[in-house]
Amino acid sequence: DRLKYLLSLLQTAKLHAEDPAAVTVSLKPERLACGLDDESLDSVVQQSSRDLRDGERILEWPRIQSHLRAELQQMLAPLQAAVDNTGTDAAAGTDSDGFDPVGYQQRMESLTRTFLSRQQDRLPPGLIDSMTSADAARGDSVHLWVMNLHKDLHRLQQRISVESIEGASAYGLEEADRCLVLGFMRGVNRTRPLKFEHPGLDTTATRSAGTLIIQNDIGTTDAHVVVIRVTGRRVSITYSDVHIQRLLFLQGLLSRFDVEWTDTTSKHSSKLNEQLYHLCTGTYLAADAEDLVAYLEHFGSRLVFLIDWNRARKRLRKLAPKRVCLEVLRWAAEHDRGHRAFLKLGGEQLVFDALQLSVREPSLIGQPLSDMIGSEEAAEFLKFTFQTATDGLLAGRSEAFIRDQIRAQLRYYLESAHQGLLELAAEHAALIVELAMAARDCLLLAPADPDARMRTAQRAKRWEHRADTLVTDVRNARGQRAESRAAAEVVRVADDAADELEEGIFLLTLLDQCSASGADPLSGPPQEVLQDLANLLVQTSQEYMKAVENARCIHRKSSSVEMGDFLEAVDRTTMLEHQADDAHRRGRRCILSFEGDFKQLYLFTAVTDHLEAASDAMMRAALMLRDYILGEVIMP
Repeated sequence: DRLKYLLSLLQTAKLHAEDPAAVTVSLKPERLACGLDDESLDSVVQQSSRDLRDGERILEWPRIQSHLRAELQQMLAPLQAAVDNTGTDAAAGTDSDGFDPVGYQQRMESLTRTFLSRQQDRLPPGLIDSMTSADAARGDSVHLWVMNLHKDLHRLQQRISVESIEGASAYGLEEADRCLVLGFMRGVNRTRPLKFEHPGLDTTATRSAGTLIIQNDIGTTDAHVVVIRVTGRRVSITYSDVHIQRLLFLQGLLSRFDVEWTDTTSKHSSKLNEQLYHLCTGTYLAADAEDLVAYLEHFGSRLVFLIDWNRARKRLRKLAPKRVCLEVLRWAAEHDRGHRAFLKLGGEQLVFDALQLSVREPSLIGQPLSDMIGSEEAAEFLKFTFQTATDGLLAGRSEAFIRDQIRAQLRYYLESAHQGLLELAAEHAALIVELAMAARDCLLLAPADPDARMRTAQRAKRWEHRADTLVTDVRNARGQRAESRAAAEVVRVADDAADELEEGIFLLTLLDQCSASGADPLSGPPQEVLQDLANLLVQTSQEYMKAVENARCIHRKSSSVEMGDFLEAVDRTTMLEHQADDAHRRGRRCILSFEGDFKQLYLFTAVTDHLEAASDAMMRAALMLRDYILGEVIMP
């Protein structure tokens, strides 16, 4: 832990040197937690600066590297003693368990020459990054040496253990410790099956310097271990990870308890990347002995959800946005399902295989699931997938059976996707009905109420604006599936009707303003034509809305009655449009005997043109909707 602290101190100092405003923590809590009594280290971060040659100036560097060398040697001592006590040939340097202190000694000497032999406080560029790197491809590092040896020491603890407590290798425990280890292991073993064949969760427990120490290797990744210290009712967790998001995920898993976290660089810099390793300490003060056991049990039960967590997150990102991925992973942990079964069955390929058997457009295979059925629906489907995969594997179901379940559920989401889109289309159709009725009201109310048309026009403008918003919503609701394209096109065409109706209502308000005598400029045949057109548009809009509402309920197994209602509404919309054409032609004939001035004539003809165009737009939208339902929704 002292070595981890020193490496974190150097990382944090480097970040502060690069951006003094971003990182200002001292890491004093981490120093005290690991038992390093050197207060001069608390000012290292604040006093670090950027060297003129782009390196770092780290004050107290000679003292830091002295601590590092001492701790490296002390960490290696147990392994050397273990090999010496077995009587192994010194020339071989290893024992039957593969412990190799000679190899570690040679690596340590090489690392010391490379990193820990500078007497000046000015460090060359990249030295700290190389020391703390968790990437073996970049070469050996102090960090890799520490984590490699940590795992060997963990195996050594298991070898010298004198008792097993529910699977935990233990030695040197006091009687009171056993119930705490038992509680921790009860949690580990309760969720252990969720890792399936993946290695990990090996636990050791011992007592040192008045403290119960429990260590778990989680998923056997070098930089992924957890150390728990219990002193009285205080539990201190030291957790290191190369993935900052998984570290924060763990903190969220423990949110039901009032854990005080003291992060290192994890919350203070946007420059962190997955080549760094992150260390944090969480302290919990239990209310009593029962609460202490409950906390340890809960913590133990959460560790399985950290195994392969980052791998699952990356697989999910091929299917849905980051927000959805984190939501699904949180849900899986909270409901004790986890993600290992999903990975065991192929991860994202499990979903892509189901899509291949369900989608009629091959070009869509491989695109994010959220683009096909929506983010919220994708989240629900992925939760179902996680649950079905986990429950099925635990119950001994065949993989083929589980895949069929997932495919059937995906088909449900795909087939019902158009219903969500048509909900927006139905809301849009309702606004067209309101606009058509508003046009009729403009003709019925004036001139009795001089302001009636103006108030109606203002309402119509708000409705038309809302209709435009729905068009955008439909376009943004889904990705590039045939359903989304068809629904978006239907609403786009229908929106022409909303535009034409709103414009026609606006022009009717101008008729009041261009009358010289103050009387209604429309009377006789022109008035009758406009009223006929308005009445037909109300009927057309109502039939179009019926068609959309019926379409929402149509699926591949719909009854003949349901299909008949839908097709009848479409047919009625078409027939009413033909009647509107006839009324529009009657309006054209009125031009020959029109008694108003040229301004009134222009407005009259413009209004009749807009009303007829609205009727035509609704007919075209209805026919497009029919083609979509017959060609995409119910097509075998």
